[in-house]
Amino acid sequence: MVTSQFPIPIRVGLLHSLTGTMALSETPLVDAALMAIAEINQAGGVLGCPLEPVIRDGGSDPAQFAAMAQALIEVDQVATVFGGWTSLSRKAVMPVFEAHRMLLWYPIQYEGLEQSPWIFYSGACPNQQVEPALEWLLAQGKRRIYLLGSDYVFPRVANKILKGQLHHHQGELVGDAYVPLGATEFEAVVQDLRQVRPDAVFSTLNGDSNLAFYQQFATAGFTPDHMPVMAMSVAEAELQRIGPVAAGHYACWSYFQSLDTPVNQRFVAEFKRRYGANRVTSDPIQTAYTQVYLWRQAVEQAQTVASEAVRAAAYGQCWRSPSGEVCCETNHHLQKECHIGQAQADGQFRVVHSSPGRLHPLPWLGVEAESFPAADVVVEMLGEVSRCVQYSWELEQQSRRLEQTLAELRLEVAQRQQAEAALTAANAEISTLNQALEIDNSRMNAELSVARQLQQMILPKPEELSAIAHLDIAGFMEAAEEVGGDYYDILQDSSSLVTIGIGDVTGHGLESGVLMIMAQTAVRMLRALNQTDPLVCFNALNEVVYQNRLRMSSFRNLSLALIDYRDGKLSISGQHEEVIVVRAGGTVERIDTFDLGYPVGMVADISAFVAQHQIELGVGDTIVLYTDGITEAENCDRKFYGLDRLTQVAQQHSAQSAQEMRVAIMADVHAHIGDHTIYDDITLVVLKRRL
Repeated sequence: MVTSQFPIPIRVGLLHSLTGTMALSETPLVDAALMAIAEINQAGGVLGCPLEPVIRDGGSDPAQFAAMAQALIEVDQVATVFGGWTSLSRKAVMPVFEAHRMLLWYPIQYEGLEQSPWIFYSGACPNQQVEPALEWLLAQGKRRIYLLGSDYVFPRVANKILKGQLHHHQGELVGDAYVPLGATEFEAVVQDLRQVRPDAVFSTLNGDSNLAFYQQFATAGFTPDHMPVMAMSVAEAELQRIGPVAAGHYACWSYFQSLDTPVNQRFVAEFKRRYGANRVTSDPIQTAYTQVYLWRQAVEQAQTVASEAVRAAAYGQCWRSPSGEVCCETNHHLQKECHIGQAQADGQFRVVHSSPGRLHPLPWLGVEAESFPAADVVVEMLGEVSRCVQYSWELEQQSRRLEQTLAELRLEVAQRQQAEAALTAANAEISTLNQALEIDNSRMNAELSVARQLQQMILPKPEELSAIAHLDIAGFMEAAEEVGGDYYDILQDSSSLVTIGIGDVTGHGLESGVLMIMAQTAVRMLRALNQTDPLVCFNALNEVVYQNRLRMSSFRNLSLALIDYRDGKLSISGQHEEVIVVRAGGTVERIDTFDLGYPVGMVADISAFVAQHQIELGVGDTIVLYTDGITEAENCDRKFYGLDRLTQVAQQHSAQSAQEMRVAIMADVHAHIGDHTIYDDITLVVLKRRL
């Protein structure tokens, strides 16, 4: 038997809200996980060791979730953690798990547009719940939709997706509203519904707000026959508390207690035996139960509880759960079925529609299933949507708190003269904040100035390029308003090996500039040590950037291509933009570098992705290298310059010198941009073989 690195028994964390507005929904998930742990222990445990659950209360508060996650890892020394419900709680704990390189198993449906190497998303992503639910409503003739959600990340991002889907399917958005988590007053929503009379309400309300909403909805005279509610977070546990007023309305999940399969019947019977005949199961409950078994299977295959080994072993794991067979994909999401159920008076759901089979998880709206050069860029941009929504939501909360504070101050001023002192203090605080903002703006401007200087200082000098006898080389770089971290470098060693490096760091500002300097310095050091093996080079580069990124608490990484030239042979390695080759006769080749590497600094080990592509470069042949600042340069109509246009201009001027080609291409790029803002660094390198 393999000895565990953890003392016997193996401790696992359960992190859920046992108090606060989310306790209604989350407490049963603890019961489900405890049931799975008890069954596993009864069957012999994991790697011959019993599991010991350690329970911490997130308190329906993101900050408390982060603190309890830290405690589970550092104090309780757990092997892994199962838990969370709201996207706010997940986003709050994500940095904790990433910093400790520890796995979190998250059991709830969510908004997608996220993928952490340290989180397994066991619930449904939008194409497995939100999108099928809307498509079903539209198929029933419910074209005019009202969106109602709790005011936090999941409902806001989900509703952005829904608005796009409505537009795509020619539905109509007649209104939307958000209420704070835990809200119990829906008079304004009811009045809005009376006015716009939607065909259906699409609800992403969470927690015990659902109890108040369904009661007030029914009291207002709305019925499911004329205005059904399609809920994303009402399952059997919530339905049991809401009562008969929810009958006739709908919910969409991967599981309902009413599923008639032997596996589910055994699961329901055992859950009731343990916790009482009046208890019900639900999709989140069975997912909280299922993910414990998936973790156990991965541990048994890996023969260790070490997170990195378990993560690798989890890919491809399948388990026949109460909802049917689920399978874990490499994007950390599960293949699972989708069902739509109608609430019944007995507190159960009658399934009215099911997907034809398991749905593949597409957390990036299907972009990840497509193959095109800018797929990674689109995924990165989609990831920013969720982060921007969260940031916008946080600003709104701060704004609301400020508005509330000012309202209280005005009331006190009207009532008591003593409020003048409070108002003076508030003005002083605002002045301090303004001063701090001015300081921050000055600091940011200084940082950008430093980043621009660093970027220009490390560019190769004209005399260095002219010293390369066999190649005619011309380079160009123009920084955006917020420096984007582009760099290129060209160096020749004593053996006449010429190395061209071109890269692009994600994000903007000094942080991106620092990673750019790291990469350029590391490449030069490797070449100074006569190291040219692409696997060795990229492993070393990745380790340097990855470790420093963690030290900086940064999420930056970079695309990077290294190109070696000697005696007419060109060797390309690393993942960056396509390489354009214009032959002396005018024909064009485009070399896709997607399968030649992986973003540097994103994950700890990229050795499995590093490859090399070699071509012959004849006399007069031209190579064009660039960053996405060129291909994604926008004009005033928000139209991209594009790779096809870049290729055409390069082909038209291929008979000219490298410098003349560079000038012609950049003139065309700037003609396209016009007066529009340059959002990203623009980098271009042209080289031609002379001899």
